[in-house]
Amino acid sequence: MKAVRKRVLAMIVVIGLLGSIFCGGCGLSLHPIYKSTLAGALIGGIIGYQSDEALAGALIGGAILGVGELLSQTDEIAEEESACSEPQQDQKVVVEVTNSNGSITPVLLTKKGSLYVGPNGEAYRQRPTDQQLRPVYGL
Repeated sequence: MKAVRKRVLAMIVVIGLLGSIFCGGCGLSLHPIYKSTLAGALIGGIIGYQSDEALAGALIGGAILGVGELLSQTDEIAEEESACSEPQQDQKVVVEVTNSNGSITPVLLTKKGSLYVGPNGEAYRQRPTDQQLRPVYGL
């Protein structure tokens, strides 16, 4: 029974280490994973030594803390990717058009990419000036 348990624990550690090695290109930082695994193995070994199961304790502790660090890093990567994939808000720009009677009419434009779109749906390649908007929105 002990031999089977040791083999299972050894396989868990090997799978965890192989997973961390092969996921190195996924944006994971291996140093903290190894550091956590070694810390877990040390703590587990100390606890296991007190019950004459130092190897089993080291394997379990290393596996638990190593996998915990791996999961923590994958959560951070997922959060960063979701933040990057959110669409950018369209910018709003107000151009004040001076009318012939001296009053001012604000015109709200929406910047979509490199285009400025007016309230009537017309598009400008550059930010339109007061003079360009006066014939359409002025009095």
